[in-house]
Amino acid sequence: MTKMIIFISDSLFLLYVAASLMIIITIYKCIKAKKLETRNIVVILIGIVYLLFYSYESLPSERVQYNHMSISEVEGLSEKEIVEKILVQEFNYYKSERLFTKNQIFDYKINRINGPINDASKIDNHYYDVSYSVKTIAPAWIAGNGESEGLWVNNKSEFYNLIKNNDQYILNRVGGL
Repeated sequence: MTKMIIFISDSLFLLYVAASLMIIITIYKCIKAKKLETRNIVVILIGIVYLLFYSYESLPSERVQYNHMSISEVEGLSEKEIVEKILVQEFNYYKSERLFTKNQIFDYKINRINGPINDASKIDNHYYDVSYSVKTIAPAWIAGNGESEGLWVNNKSEFYNLIKNNDQYILNRVGGL
């Protein structure tokens, strides 16, 4: 399945390159023949529309600090609930990403949040073991752990560190299992 998703992603890029070449060759033939046929116009228009679509969808969207949340937004919640709320915010950000960006997902499920696992060597640092599943075609999500099943990468596990910093909570990804 991993190879299939990478194949789809690479195929879309190759189609982008092929469309560019097809447009250039068609325009060159039209200029050389000094005549424009309906078929050539259609090929050029379809190619340009695809290039514009792919170019727009490939641009990274505005960078948002999705792993931060102000203390006032989470007042009265436990740390575990704060972790879940920040994770939901992060995954919703990834869902809103454009189609061909590396972190775009279609759906997600948070399977479990275990913790806090306190680190005695550090003050106010609490670690959480999080398991989640994502539905995506982006190869970046397949790396590491997890089980591929169709478009879903199930049971990915990572450790997160929740830090209270001045007037906000920050949830940092520490690493996977």
